[in-house]
Amino acid sequence: MRLSWALLLVTTGAVNGRPSEPYAGSYDFGYEHDAYGPHPLTIFKSAAELEVPKIDVLQSSKACDSSLHTLLTPRGGATRQPQATVLDSSGDLIWTSSWRGQQLYNLMVQEYKGEKYLTFWAGDDTVGGHGAGTIIMLDNSYNLFKEVRAAYGLDADLHDFRITDAGTALITVYEIVHRDLSEVGKNRIGPVWDCIIQEVDLETGLAIFQWRALDHWKLMDSFREIGGDGEGDRAYDFFHMNSIAKDARGNYLTSSRYMHSLTYINGTSGEVIWILGGKRNMFRDLSNGTATNFAYQHDARWSGNDTITIFDNGVDDVHRDAADTRGLKLKVDEKAMTVSVVAEYFNPHKIHGISQGSFQSLSNGNILLGYGNSAAFTEFASNGDVLCDTHFGPESRFGTAEVQSYRVYKYEWHGWPISPPSTAIRRNSARNWNFYVSWNGATEVSKWILQGSQNISAANEGWKELNRMKKTGFETAFDLRRSYPRFLRAVAVHAKGHMLGASIPLDVREVEDQLPPTGGFTAVNCGSLGIRIGMGVGGALVVGVLLRMAIVAWNNRPTVYWRLPTTPTE
Repeated sequence: MRLSWALLLVTTGAVNGRPSEPYAGSYDFGYEHDAYGPHPLTIFKSAAELEVPKIDVLQSSKACDSSLHTLLTPRGGATRQPQATVLDSSGDLIWTSSWRGQQLYNLMVQEYKGEKYLTFWAGDDTVGGHGAGTIIMLDNSYNLFKEVRAAYGLDADLHDFRITDAGTALITVYEIVHRDLSEVGKNRIGPVWDCIIQEVDLETGLAIFQWRALDHWKLMDSFREIGGDGEGDRAYDFFHMNSIAKDARGNYLTSSRYMHSLTYINGTSGEVIWILGGKRNMFRDLSNGTATNFAYQHDARWSGNDTITIFDNGVDDVHRDAADTRGLKLKVDEKAMTVSVVAEYFNPHKIHGISQGSFQSLSNGNILLGYGNSAAFTEFASNGDVLCDTHFGPESRFGTAEVQSYRVYKYEWHGWPISPPSTAIRRNSARNWNFYVSWNGATEVSKWILQGSQNISAANEGWKELNRMKKTGFETAFDLRRSYPRFLRAVAVHAKGHMLGASIPLDVREVEDQLPPTGGFTAVNCGSLGIRIGMGVGGALVVGVLLRMAIVAWNNRPTVYWRLPTTPTE
């Protein structure tokens, strides 16, 4: 009866053209089992061109940080095109955009010279599991402020871009070099991907520091088999750098996916100070091996002077069931050279994050994990308790790369777009005509005022207020009336009362031409008693059919429907 259950959900939840919105602690069985397809979307009447993921909130708590917005970059085989997306704490859209048709990764809010910017990587991500592109910095009006490139003519990699307090930028870079492959079983010279840390001056674009993995690591240290790589145009990715952090001492911490290790580097000489994890681990594990057995990890960061956080994938494409993915917080004693586990963070559905992923320590002490290849993010209390668990794609598709986001982070963000609000006159689910308004990227709108005028070119004082509504989501709908003037517009109002912007006026008469002879803008527009009776009988029949479907689906529902598969459906 899974089909009837899914059909019921589609009929009752998406009859008006968009799926029903989630509520705190909800679980949408149909969502998680493809009732809305592999990439569920929320559709807006005023901005139908936007590709906005519909989320499913599996668990919610007031202890989650509601003061911040959620940033992600949905992409994958089921998406139309990659997006940089900002959601509010309720999961409603704040802003979304593509960029030049390129792949997008690593959306963040970063500060440069006292101003906040949205930053993300854009480029080609088909270059051997990493990327060749540039870093985009957008100001709070979503205008391009700066496009950052790697130094020495190299391409910026997708894995990391961090602006330092000194106004420089840390960039991951990959470059093909040729090396003797005999130590990994091939008696020849072949192509190898070298991984590079660059610290670049954002004003001049010049590198002030550069470090190469091949100068300090051997190919044989890698856990990745060379296989058919190292021949022709198939370079061997032996290291796979995926994060860089610079501490107050001026040293660098970098994560290597295929070494299963973190490398701590002297910021002056470039020499390796120590290595944590992997074949060359230098630390004594005080937690029975669980502090150093991380594998294929991402997003290693300092959290204080002696604590490191890691998104420990534990698995990859080949070893999908080797371990449960976890967030890992470690205490490092650099004098005694010991390491111990402070806390572990496991998703309640035991997601296996086979690639990508993020770990963010929030200012309120909570921990946010993004699951990369699996379309999910989870917020934890510092002790590991799950607070909020959210999906932006069905769990039945996890691991298929149909919907994914390299990282998921939370930040405060304030946006003032220069483009006008978007509007449309469309029928609602009750077939009545509404005026819809939204404003992609605007964070400061408190309420919307619907105004009308007989003159499209009227000055502000020539527009009459017709209605006002508090903004409660991305899109607001006003009922239309026959008495309204010919031209309508929406005005966005700040909480302090001043106007933020106005939409381009719409001509109501253009829509009137599309109405049937008995149509209009009022809620009741039937032309005769017979029509009213017919519609009433028809409506009762539809309700009866839906009620019968609901009863049948409920009686035949799975008995333990909350347990989801943790492996992708082939």
